[in-house]
Amino acid sequence: MRENDVILKADDLYFSYDDEKTHSLNGLSLEIQKGKKIAFMGANGSGKSTFFLCCNGIHKPSSGTLYYDGKPVDYTRKGLLDLRKNVGIVFQDPDNQLFSASVYQEISFGILNMGVSEETAKEEVEAIIDEMEITPYRSKPTHALSGGQKKQVSIADILVMHPEVIILDEPSSALDPKHTALVNHAVEQMTKKGITVMMATHDVNYAFEWADEIVLFKDGKVLMQGTPVEVFSNKRALDETNLTAPAALLLFDSLCQKGILKTTLPVPHNLDALEQYISEIPFAAASGNSSGFHAIQNNAAPKRAILVVSFGTSYDSTRKVTIDAIEKDIADTYPDYHIYRAWTSKMILSKIKKRDGIHYDTVKEAFERMLADGITDVIVQPTHVINGIENEIMTEEALSFSPQFSSIRFGTPVLTSFKDNECLIHAIVDEFPDLSKDEVLVLMGHGTTHYANSIYAALDYTFKDSGYPNIFLGTVESYPGMDSLLNMIREYQPRRVILAPFMIVAGDHANNDMAGDNPDSWKSRFEAEGYAVTCVLKGLGEYKEIRNLLISHIKEAMREKAPKRAHP
Repeated sequence: MRENDVILKADDLYFSYDDEKTHSLNGLSLEIQKGKKIAFMGANGSGKSTFFLCCNGIHKPSSGTLYYDGKPVDYTRKGLLDLRKNVGIVFQDPDNQLFSASVYQEISFGILNMGVSEETAKEEVEAIIDEMEITPYRSKPTHALSGGQKKQVSIADILVMHPEVIILDEPSSALDPKHTALVNHAVEQMTKKGITVMMATHDVNYAFEWADEIVLFKDGKVLMQGTPVEVFSNKRALDETNLTAPAALLLFDSLCQKGILKTTLPVPHNLDALEQYISEIPFAAASGNSSGFHAIQNNAAPKRAILVVSFGTSYDSTRKVTIDAIEKDIADTYPDYHIYRAWTSKMILSKIKKRDGIHYDTVKEAFERMLADGITDVIVQPTHVINGIENEIMTEEALSFSPQFSSIRFGTPVLTSFKDNECLIHAIVDEFPDLSKDEVLVLMGHGTTHYANSIYAALDYTFKDSGYPNIFLGTVESYPGMDSLLNMIREYQPRRVILAPFMIVAGDHANNDMAGDNPDSWKSRFEAEGYAVTCVLKGLGEYKEIRNLLISHIKEAMREKAPKRAHP
């Protein structure tokens, strides 16, 4: 690497938020090349955001040197202005960035402070408003925008100044699919212009497809830096940063090990590229000893199955009234289909195996079992609430078996369409018919870093828009979180709080994070606020309407045209 190719360089950086007792940056050293797309990954608290704030001059390292374009950063007022003109940062929470009265004024602020003429600034602002597709709300107050719209404006804030480097801290966090696509499009436009893009993300699939380079952070320093294939093929590094390998890489490796694909092929960086490889497999080579293919070749009657995929639970009592009940209702509705089970939580599967000596199949094991049983056509029905990371990985694992079955179809998760939302709201309201106006029902969802998490906030709004202002929906691990719920419920001033899980099973999260006696549980925190609290430990799988909804999703999958498979 030539020295003049390096745009940012960190040399032994240290930074502490608590007077050097602990360090958020702990001897960090790395180099960033011009024009590259770099994904920064690692656990929360590993130092990614702190490093970003140092790159923009918001934080000054306590020791070590940060270089921009070959020169040490100048922390004088003029030096910082020059740095921030060239290195722009888009915060994870756009409310920390936006402050002007209107969208137009917000985007104009930075470029006008650079000393350009009002006419030039106007031309630049109008161009970026058009490019970022925010013309419809250019005159709106920034505080009145949705989360996705605020994110678009915060990116436009930086792009209008034509930076050399742009830093994006979790740019798709809590966005719906539409706004995630808009943000991803904006990122692609940046890279086409030659801007160096540094992005913090937890999405391994996006990083694998998008990035030129991956930087793994751990304990305030770089654990590993390299190409996506180098980094994501290093199991030790992934384990140390609590990351999983991207689905395309996992499936490609699995298909190569089975001899279905050749190891000499270039590694596919997304599922579309992998699907193209699979589509080119000759029929005879793909069939191997597949009992499914033998049945087709011998013109045997198709043997059909429904695979019910759940996250799983270690609580036997709730499993019986949720997962077991769902599978029984499906079996009763479709008696001509063989019913199979798969669970996706390896931790739960291991726990049950160790505790009870019981083995439940993973998705891969279930498909292998179906092959051995001569199944030819499969409908996969997840019991996942949303189409998040678990559901995407499950789908990808199932699709890797496409060459060995006549057809594989997929039912959708619980909340996929607006009609699903209406059904679920109706089920919840029917379950709590005596909820009075001076009581609130608080539903606990799981939450995810995946963009599908936006469904929770949207459904919370839909409850209120449907005439139920005292029903609230939050999540354990994402937004809306407990702090947001407390603020909203303080404003409502109820007499009593009723807590119920918004998960298929009332398992560990429901029993401990929601209804537990520990100080951080939702029950304890509401009680600490002075509310009377009642906990209802009943999973969504116990609701007959929800089980019927999943059955309707199977029916819709049956209507779909079977996906094409490879022919000789």
